[in-house]
Amino acid sequence: MHLPIQHTRRVRQTPNIRRRFIVLLFLTAALGSTATLADPGDFQAMPGLWKIVSSIVSHGQIVGQPKTTWHCVDEGADPWVAFATIDVPNQTACQRSDQHRRSTALDWSLSCPGSSPATGKGRVDFDSPEHYTASITMKDQGEVVRVEGKRYAACTSPSD
Repeated sequence: MHLPIQHTRRVRQTPNIRRRFIVLLFLTAALGSTATLADPGDFQAMPGLWKIVSSIVSHGQIVGQPKTTWHCVDEGADPWVAFATIDVPNQTACQRSDQHRRSTALDWSLSCPGSSPATGKGRVDFDSPEHYTASITMKDQGEVVRVEGKRYAACTSPSD
């Protein structure tokens, strides 16, 4: 008479263990998926004085000497604007659209009107709050600009 009681307990425990396992599995999946979603407002770059090195690219190779500029990025209304403003060679007045923001990256589409209109895509990737790489890729041309930015110091005045 003792054996049937143990058997009954095992049967009751098995569905309970399964339920716990399934609940744990769903919780793990839910927590894992929310951790990978970044709040676009949670921008991770540091304000300050940035050295920006831009290179023109043709057929995958850097052409000519890189251009170095210094830019003071403040904690303004939209810090992405400072990092996503990249000149496109042989184009003027290019407009950004379809921006997709994450805490460490920004992707956008480009439309450049003019005598030889062109379209393309841009991307900025931060690998730390003080360093990023960026590029512009144009349709039928491939990558045309490659940029690297590094933060050097705090800005000392609004005119930096």
